[in-house]
Amino acid sequence: MPALRKRPLVLVVEDDPALGDVIVSALKDDGLDAKLARDGDEAMRDVDDLSPAAMVLDLMMPRRDGFSVLRELRADGRISHLPIVVVTAIFGLSERLYATELGAADYVTKPFDLDDLVSRVKALLSPATA
Repeated sequence: MPALRKRPLVLVVEDDPALGDVIVSALKDDGLDAKLARDGDEAMRDVDDLSPAAMVLDLMMPRRDGFSVLRELRADGRISHLPIVVVTAIFGLSERLYATELGAADYVTKPFDLDDLVSRVKALLSPATA
């Protein structure tokens, strides 16, 4: 049960393993629990299995991209209780608006400041869990 977890779990969905590991480490260093999923398919399995408190989601990934993950989570209602920070190299306003329309709570473009990303994730978890 997620209630047994002492620290909120953040699911980091990033196909670049080095960047994913850096984000996971930064979240853990700041008192959160974090797990890395390397693609959208793994992310959807982890959402079901782990019930994360928040998600950091890359948009450009092989197989199932971040937009597909957002669409699926929104379609079945899970996005209403799962705050998602989109992290992407896509700077376009239309992509930002589409991600927000699909339910992303925040949108961060690469390269980004790691401390800023952690602060944004923690803000989405507040005040209940952070």
